[in-house]
Amino acid sequence: MQIIRSGLWRSPRLVLFGGSAAPFVYPSAGNPRVAILMPGFRETKQIRFFSRLDGDEAVRFEPEVLAGTSTQLREIALRGLAHSVRNGVVAFTRDGEAGLTEYDRNIFWDAFGVPAFQQFLDRHNRLVASECDAHDGLHVYGSAPRHDDWRLDDTPCGCGNPRPRLTIRSEVAEGEMSCPVRQTLKK
Repeated sequence: MQIIRSGLWRSPRLVLFGGSAAPFVYPSAGNPRVAILMPGFRETKQIRFFSRLDGDEAVRFEPEVLAGTSTQLREIALRGLAHSVRNGVVAFTRDGEAGLTEYDRNIFWDAFGVPAFQQFLDRHNRLVASECDAHDGLHVYGSAPRHDDWRLDDTPCGCGNPRPRLTIRSEVAEGEMSCPVRQTLKK
């Protein structure tokens, strides 16, 4: 795997899964052990699928990163599992699903002491957009989804990533958003 350096921004590690080239993007450098809680991704030495984390195999794997839906990650946090998590949690969301909330972020921080990142996937587990360390919208990979609540922001991100970001329109951020997924982008 190669980490591409461009200015101050360091490209996230891209790991390609399967024939559909669905990438898992971890927003920070390194090669952590990742436990993915959602089927549909190819396993590697450092990236494994687990349907549950309380089995012997998952305990021996000692994941440093958890990736799954907000519901899956919240259950693990509340049950006190995955004490080895020390790099982050990645919450997968698809359009129309409830996404990562501030409540979730607080639960994950309290349980693991690590940041939470949101990723939007298409129905084939291909990455659509991913949150970075700056937590200022989701960087778009490929075609940006269209919705009245979102806007495509081409201004530079604090992380230095040159990709455009999906952010909430300012007039929407003031009031209620029409879909729970959009609420996850609201700060």
